[in-house]
Amino acid sequence: MSRGGRPLTLRIDAVGLLILAVGLLVGHAVHKHTRAAAGAASKGDIVGAIGAAAAVITALFPLFGGGGSASAGPDSRPTGHALASHQVSGVRLA
Repeated sequence: MSRGGRPLTLRIDAVGLLILAVGLLVGHAVHKHTRAAAGAASKGDIVGAIGAAAAVITALFPLFGGGGSASAGPDSRPTGHALASHQVSGVRLA
């Protein structure tokens, strides 16, 4: 619970949820494959499975998820800071 008494919720959009699901499926497939390839007594390569899932999620997120709705336009800079070209053009040569 948060300080205000309301529960904290994490909202994930559909594309992010799909990317997470694909990563988990790839991780499961890698774990299952390494368990079958190593023999009956093997537990599988859990580190390789986690690494494969993380690599898939890391590769797919910038391609499809993007990381929000931040614009790359000129208004994306913080307010209160002048551009360097405006600061330099205001300097007079002696």
